[in-house]
Amino acid sequence: MRNSLSNKLRVYLCDLTYDTIILVSDTIPINIGFIGSYMKKIFGEKIDLSLFKYPNDAIQAIKNNPPDMICLSNYSWNSNLSEHVASIAKKFNPNVVTTQGGSNFPHELILQKEFLLNRLNTDIYTILEGEKSCSNIVQRVLESDKDRKKIFEKPIDGCAFIHPDSKKSKEKIFVKGASLERIKDLDEVPSPYLTGILDKFFDGKLTPFIETNRGCPFTCSFCHTGADYFHKINKFSEDRVKEEIEYIGKKTGKLGITSLHFADVNFGMYPQDRKTCEFIIKSKKKYGWPLQVMATTGKNSKARVIEITKILGNMFGVNMSMQSMDEQVLTNIRRSNIKLEHMIEVNNHLRSEGKSTKGELIMALPGETKETFIRGLNNILNANTSSVTIYTLMMLHGTKFKNPQYRDKFRYKCKFRIVPLNFGEYDGQKIMDYEEVGVEHKDLSFEDYLYIRVLAVLVESLHNGKAFYEFFKFSKKFGIQPASLLRILYDNISDSSKNIQKLINEFVNETKNELWDSEENLIEYYKKDKNYLKLKNGEVGGNLIFKYKSKSLVESGLDWIDYFEQQVSKTVIDKQININSAKIIKSELSEIANFCRLKINALLNANVETTPVENIFNYDILKWLDDEKENKRLSEYKFPLGGEKLIFEFTKDQKIIRKDVFKRWGTNINAISKIVTRIPSLQSQFRKVRYENDNYLRDVYKKVGENFVKYALSN
Repeated sequence: MRNSLSNKLRVYLCDLTYDTIILVSDTIPINIGFIGSYMKKIFGEKIDLSLFKYPNDAIQAIKNNPPDMICLSNYSWNSNLSEHVASIAKKFNPNVVTTQGGSNFPHELILQKEFLLNRLNTDIYTILEGEKSCSNIVQRVLESDKDRKKIFEKPIDGCAFIHPDSKKSKEKIFVKGASLERIKDLDEVPSPYLTGILDKFFDGKLTPFIETNRGCPFTCSFCHTGADYFHKINKFSEDRVKEEIEYIGKKTGKLGITSLHFADVNFGMYPQDRKTCEFIIKSKKKYGWPLQVMATTGKNSKARVIEITKILGNMFGVNMSMQSMDEQVLTNIRRSNIKLEHMIEVNNHLRSEGKSTKGELIMALPGETKETFIRGLNNILNANTSSVTIYTLMMLHGTKFKNPQYRDKFRYKCKFRIVPLNFGEYDGQKIMDYEEVGVEHKDLSFEDYLYIRVLAVLVESLHNGKAFYEFFKFSKKFGIQPASLLRILYDNISDSSKNIQKLINEFVNETKNELWDSEENLIEYYKKDKNYLKLKNGEVGGNLIFKYKSKSLVESGLDWIDYFEQQVSKTVIDKQININSAKIIKSELSEIANFCRLKINALLNANVETTPVENIFNYDILKWLDDEKENKRLSEYKFPLGGEKLIFEFTKDQKIIRKDVFKRWGTNINAISKIVTRIPSLQSQFRKVRYENDNYLRDVYKKVGENFVKYALSN
C-alpha cells in the first residue's frame, strides 16, 4: 500500500553488506550518503529518500513500500548481493528503475556492454563519481513521470544501459551518455553527516568513515583509481572536515565505538592532513573518540607521513604500499615506489618512537618470479618494516587485469574464489560474491604461487605485529636477518609441534580448495546445502591469511614461541665454539620466550583473564629493546643478583577497545580474523609493562624519553 508520500518519487539508496557470520563491510555508508545528500539538495521534497546498509532491512522495506527507483553500490564484495536485491525490487514493482554504481565496472565499451548483459535486473549503471549521474537519473524519471518508455528513449549523461526493449531481441542496444566532469569543489556535495541522513547508522555496529579528498596522482594498473580520470586531487574544505569530526565524535563517543576509517587513498601526503590530525586529537580529548585511526598513507612525502604519526601517536600505523620491489614489474604495472632508503628512514624513525609501519606486496603481478618476489620481500623485511601484508592479485573490473589482451600478453591463468565471508541467504535464496584471482603466469608457476602463499601466512603470523619480535632482534645480532629466520622456520617445519604442522597443512589444503576453474562450478558447489553449511560454520570461505594468523596467535601462540626458541637456539649455537656461550644463549632465549608469553597473554582471546601477569627476569629485556642502536647481547643487560619482576597489564583504553571489538564482531576465529584488520597494529593490543617498583605502565616498544607515554595503572 502506498502511504501519504505517494506523490513523491520514492528512492532507495543501498550500500549492502553480507552479515551471515559477521558484518563484512562494517563502515557507515558514506558513499550513498554523498549521493543522497546531493539528491536532496537538488530535488528537495520531490523525493522520499531512504538509505540501507543491512540486506534484510532493504528487502523488508521493498516489500512494505516498493520504491520507484533503487540505487545499489556495486563492488567486488557485494555485486551479486546488489543484483539479487534489484531482482526483488522488480518483483514487487515491475516499473522500478534499478541502478547500480561503483568501481566494479569495466572501462572498455565492449566489456561494459558484456557486464550489463550479465545483470538482467539492473537497468542503468552510473559511471565513476555517482552524485551527478544518479541525480541525472532522478531528473529523467521525474520528467518522464515514471514512464519507462520515456526514461530510456535517449542517453543519460554519466550513465550506461542496455535499452530495455532490446534485452530480449538478438541485437542488444548499448546506450551510453556523455561523460561527466568530476566535481572540483567537493563542498558542492552537502555533508551527509552534517545534514543528518547518516544518523540512523550510528547504531553501535558500524565504524565512522570520512573522506577529505578524492583522486590519486599514481597510475597503478591494478587499481581503479589508476585511471587518468582520477589524477587530479579535489578536496573538501578544512572547516567541513573539522565539523564532521566534531559531529561524529559527539555521537560516537557515547556508543563505545573506538575507530575511525578514512576513505582517502593517500592519507598524510598533503598539507591539510596535519590539520585533520589535529581535529582528531581534539575529538579524542573531548569525546574519547577515536582511539584508533585506519588509513592508507601516501608513498611519497615521507616528512609529512612522519609528521602525522607524531600527532596521532599510538592511534595510527603507517601503511606503505610497495606492491613489488622489482623494477621491471613496477614498469609493467605503471607504478613508481618510494625509494628504499626513504622507506628505511621512515621505518627507523617510527620504530625509534615505538610505532609500527606496514608494507604491502601483491603476489603474481606481471613479470614477477618466485625469486624476484622473495628478494623484494627480503628487502622490505630487512628495512625494519614492522609488518608486510602479501595480497593475492585480484582481476578487478575497471583495471587492466580484466582486459583480455593484457592478460594474454602475460599468459595469465586465473581461478575464482569466494570473497571472504561474502555469502548469505536472503529472501530464501543463497547468494554469494566471488572474485577472480591470478594464480599463474608465464613467469610464475602454480607451485610457486603455493610456496609464496605459505610464506605469506608465515610473514603475517610470525613477523607482522611483533608478537615474536624479540626472537628476530636476538637473531639479527648473530647475522640472521628476518627473512632468513622465516626461511629457517619454513624449511624445518617438520621439527615443530604437531599443532603447528597441522596448521600449515590445513592452510595449504584450504588454499588449493578455495580456488575454482569457473564461476559456475563455484556457485553449483556452494549452493548445495551440505557445502553451504561449511560456509556458514566458518569451515571455508574466509580470508585464509588472517584466519590462520588468528589461529596461530590464539590457538598456537605458545607452540610458536617454543618452536622459535628451539630453532633460534639450534641455529645460533651451531655457530658457537665456546660451551659457556651456548649456555648463555639458552638462558637468553629462555627469558625471551617467557617475555613473549606474558606480552601476548590474552591477545585477541576473550576467554583469557585480563588481570595482570608477572615474572622475575634475570636480564633487563626492556632496556635491551630500547637500545636498538647499541646492538648488544641481551646478557649484557643483567639485573643485580636475584633479578627483577616485570608486570604486564592492559590499560583502560585497551580494555575499552577489547570490549568494543568483541561485542561488534564476536570471539570466534572468523571474528578475530576481522578484528586483526580493524586495529591499527597488533602491538597496540599487547599488554603494557612496568617494573615492580614503577607506578606507571609503558609500551613494550616505546622507551622512556621525550615521546614516552605514561599509562596510569589500569587496576
